[in-house]
Amino acid sequence: MRRQSGLPYNGGLPARRGGGNLRIPDDIAVLGVDNDETICRLSAPNLSSLNQNIEQGGYDVARLIDRIIRDPEAEREDVMVWPTHIVTRQSTDIYANNDPHIAEVLKYIHENISQKISVDDLVSLVPLSRRLLETRFKRSMSTSIYDYIIQVRIEKMTQLLSEGMSVSEAAVELGFSDIKNVSRSFKQLKGITPSEYRQQVIQGKF
Repeated sequence: MRRQSGLPYNGGLPARRGGGNLRIPDDIAVLGVDNDETICRLSAPNLSSLNQNIEQGGYDVARLIDRIIRDPEAEREDVMVWPTHIVTRQSTDIYANNDPHIAEVLKYIHENISQKISVDDLVSLVPLSRRLLETRFKRSMSTSIYDYIIQVRIEKMTQLLSEGMSVSEAAVELGFSDIKNVSRSFKQLKGITPSEYRQQVIQGKF
């Protein structure tokens, strides 16, 4: 595992320069690369990682090798292995936030994203009025609580679709009851429908 930002690795947590530890994901979110399941699952907390289109990269390398074999003078080129999606695990389940009440709300949202979440549920977690919570949340996250929940659900849906679930299976997994509303929200955020996204994943375009 590569060390993050030059910080020494210390028992699953990068140590803070000058002493003390950063809590993951409470103080800082950590994202790895290559999505090695063994490393990601053994890390504490489990490590989120950028998944890459390794299979397509293999085909591209094979084509380059074939071209060089056929023509030793052929131009060499770098083979780019493109990212497909982020596989989210505990290390990025919430974003670092200086407001402890907002951090608590974010943690609850991410841990219960498959359940129906209301603003009243979130208000009960913190010693803030509904209006104050909504004001502080929008100031901190630059979006409303409702829109943030939708964004997190759609991001989770892209992950499930990338892992092979059908649109209906992913919708059920995330507690969506209306596929049309899901498709509309998905297209607003991603520019394409869930079905189109899944098809492009299958074709190796994501």
